[in-house]
Amino acid sequence: MLGGTGLSNPMKFYGGMEELHLKATRTEGGYLVSGALPSVSNLDDNHWFGIVAEVEGAQRLMAYVCCDAEGLRLKEKIGYLGLNGSATYACQFKNVFIPEKWIISEDADTFIEQVRPAFVFYQIPLGLGVTAAAIRSIHRARAKQGGCNRYLPIQATELEQELEALQEQTYKLAGETNNFPSIWKELLQTRLDVVNLTSKAVHANMVHSGSAAYISKSDPARRLRESYFLINLTPTVRHLEKLLSR
Repeated sequence: MLGGTGLSNPMKFYGGMEELHLKATRTEGGYLVSGALPSVSNLDDNHWFGIVAEVEGAQRLMAYVCCDAEGLRLKEKIGYLGLNGSATYACQFKNVFIPEKWIISEDADTFIEQVRPAFVFYQIPLGLGVTAAAIRSIHRARAKQGGCNRYLPIQATELEQELEALQEQTYKLAGETNNFPSIWKELLQTRLDVVNLTSKAVHANMVHSGSAAYISKSDPARRLRESYFLINLTPTVRHLEKLLSR
């Protein structure tokens, strides 16, 4: 089945940044869920996504929900700086029935401890890939205007060294997935380091490419927009900084 996570709001809730937007009440055979999620990506007809809802203030449950569920209204969100092909929708719930077979856990507080690291892990390659592409672009621009790019303060070799170190750190942490809670802080720091390196690399790519990068459809400009998606992807940079300050 295709779909998305729908966990941006719960991640912020468990990080002490937001209230849960979805509320659930017990009913025969399951729960009724109401509320709204501002942005869920990778949605379409017959797609599914995960939710966390508060049950009458006493507990939290985690469940799947189908995009075609009765009482669920989707409104497409476009006009982003980049990545408008992400099939992102605002999701309005009005007494959406969640049958018991859709429930993942009625103790989301405990279950989320295992989910959160995986949620963060799968975002890291986004930054690694964009950084690697930016480095390749910088190499290609080496001979521009008589080779004057060699005088710029940020060079491909520096970025390559930092990228290699973060790749090795990611692989090391990926070997510890049987004990996710023990690597949580290291994982958050790696995710933040990847965002910072990606930002550094794409800005360097823009400078090394010169006026050719200022064309909106150029590869360096596209990578710049993609880097801002990573900055604002939950957990955002400010979210990461708050979690790491604890």
